This record gives sequence, structure tokens and C-alpha cells, in this order.
Amino acid sequence: MLTQEQKIQFRKEKRERIIKIRKALSEMSEDQRQALANKLGVVTVEGHPLTVYNQCFLVAQTPLNFTIVGGFQQWRKAGRIVRKGEHGFLILVPAKQRQNDSGIDNFIADDEDLKFYTATVFDISQTEQINQKEAA
Repeated sequence: MLTQEQKIQFRKEKRERIIKIRKALSEMSEDQRQALANKLGVVTVEGHPLTVYNQCFLVAQTPLNFTIVGGFQQWRKAGRIVRKGEHGFLILVPAKQRQNDSGIDNFIADDEDLKFYTATVFDISQTEQINQKEAA
């Protein structure tokens, strides 16, 4: 369990990483970002292509050649497990704000209310097949 000071430090370091990545991406032209995304063609475990921005976001974090990415639980559902000691990479995931009207959660349709949060993903090269002993 992290102490309050450790949590604050973790958030600060995460924010600094995101600022650094965003700076690197902002210095790229739209053509450079699109060319990079076309070259990479990164997809999720479920087969959904990542956005150009998220593909560039991954490349700005490491020289690793990404192919298929997924979160920790997504890999488990796919029959793979992230190897111990592997470090994940951040992507941005959109989420709409929820509005509570009389105790019911509704999604707001306005684009203004679209927020982004970070999610950690791992490349397939950072995972291994779950063997039968671990699955039991």
C-alpha cells in the first residue's frame, strides 16, 4: 500500500511523463504522425486499431516496435499474462462524463463533456501464454 506522499509523487511523475510525451507529439507534423501510424498499424487485443494519436503516444515513450497491445486484464482474458517486471505504456482513453438524474447514470451526448483518462497497455512481446498450472 502506498503512503499519501508516495501517491502524490507517483501522480507528479506520471503527469511529467505525459507532458513530455505530448511535447514530443506536438513537435511532429500531422503528416509525420500519419506516416508513423500507417507504418505501425497497432491494434488492441480485441482487434480494434489504435488512433493515430495513441500510436504516436506509444512511440514517443519507447523505441519498442508495438504490434498488438492490451491492458493487464485484457491479456488475461486472451489467455496470456504480462511477464513479471514488464513496464506498461500509457495511452489516452475517451470517456463521457456521467450525469446523475434521480439516481440514474446517463451518458451526456455533448462532445464538450468528453474527457480522457490514461490507461496502461502492454505489447504482446511483453506477455507469455498462461500455462495450465497457472490457469487452475
